[in-house]
Amino acid sequence: MAEASGAGTGGGVTMRHWARHWLRTCRRMPLRALDRLARDGIAPEQTIHEFRRLMKAWRALLKLAPAGLSQQARAVRAAAGRLRRGFGPSRDRAVIAGVLRKLCPQRLPPDDAEAAAAAAGALLREQGEAVRTELRRLSAAMAEWSLADETGDFLVRACGRSYRRARRRARKDARRMSIERLHDFRSAVVDLGCQLGFLAPAESAGLRRQAALAERLRSRLGRAIDLDMARTCLAAEAGMADGGRLMREIERRIARQRRRASKLADRLLARRPGRVRARLAAALGRHPPGRASFA
Repeated sequence: MAEASGAGTGGGVTMRHWARHWLRTCRRMPLRALDRLARDGIAPEQTIHEFRRLMKAWRALLKLAPAGLSQQARAVRAAAGRLRRGFGPSRDRAVIAGVLRKLCPQRLPPDDAEAAAAAAGALLREQGEAVRTELRRLSAAMAEWSLADETGDFLVRACGRSYRRARRRARKDARRMSIERLHDFRSAVVDLGCQLGFLAPAESAGLRRQAALAERLRSRLGRAIDLDMARTCLAAEAGMADGGRLMREIERRIARQRRRASKLADRLLARRPGRVRARLAAALGRHPPGRASFA
């Protein structure tokens, strides 16, 4: 296979560098999360948003773990997921308010922004210490991890699986997926995008383009899901004078985001999985790791 040949030639040392780079990056993630929570002068809603995105990126990287660390990585992934979900209600409120602020600002109370900031700040104060304690625990647990004689071949195999998963989710056109399927597809795209972003320094042109495409697709799917959430919220309100007009506008915007997502998915997932794995193996075998950036 292409992965094995990359490690068996002159790329073996470089592949081992990639393996250790993956471990170092995973170990840094809880420390980066602690830094995000400790920053001053940042709006609480922004802190929560950035923290949740960092947890998603961490979980995506942990899905690249080699077989020897699969159980440990699964446990840390589950813990990171719980930390992210703990701030979910605040994020949902911010999403709905953002949609309504664009479409019908008159429906929001005059002090909505201040109230949202206060609620997010209260949530951070309420959960902050427990979250920091858990992050320190996870950091200590990962300090015990060892890759032994692993090369970076496991990164190629795991990223290839993420690509296949996203491709399977895209078999049904994004324009016609149920909202549940759209959520699943977006989760697969988030994983793939974060992993490609991590591996992008190996091939500055090709992989960076794919990572950027995945981010654009993630954004389109996210907007469609956010609009659907706002639509559900409005549908629960009775007696809206402009309800019909608002619903039609939201549905029009959802259709547009789904349509654009469908086109992006066709571009991102056009190659067959075997070709993608071979390209990844060749790129990682030739180029040493660089600095990965996560939002």
